Amino acid sequence: MAFFDEKFHDVGYRMRIIKMFPEEFAKGYALYKQGKLGSDNEVIDTIDKGYYRPSYGWYLLDPACTVKFNINGSDIPIFINALPAILDLDAAQELDRKKQMQKLLKILVQKLPMDKNGDLIFDVDEARDIHNNAVAMLRRAIGVDVITTFADV
Repeated sequence: MAFFDEKFHDVGYRMRIIKMFPEEFAKGYALYKQGKLGSDNEVIDTIDKGYYRPSYGWYLLDPACTVKFNINGSDIPIFINALPAILDLDAAQELDRKKQMQKLLKILVQKLPMDKNGDLIFDVDEARDIHNNAVAMLRRAIGVDVITTFADV
């Protein structure tokens, strides 16, 4: 669990990374931060390498649900450097979705006429009715809003 502190110095970013892992990792990290994952004097048996290593900071995952690949004697997760790119990709995709939605939105502007003196032809109640009629006609249209105004927009 110390790996997360060593690799990701920004706390907020570190927590986003940890949340990408299964829930067990968040539990293990919380125990690590509370100092409940062994002590510097304890050791764990590393059978595959035939030596002992301090147990502090290690959290045992459910062996029935996990597998560990040890390449060149490193305990660093193989694809850990891909996580920031995945987070950036998620953010970029969300931004792209928002941009696409904005392209789909339409605003229908209906400008109500004025007479040659600049006075309103319709009173406010009539303007409201005209607006409500346009809204009712476009009720089923997706991504269309209606604005009714006397002014140039």
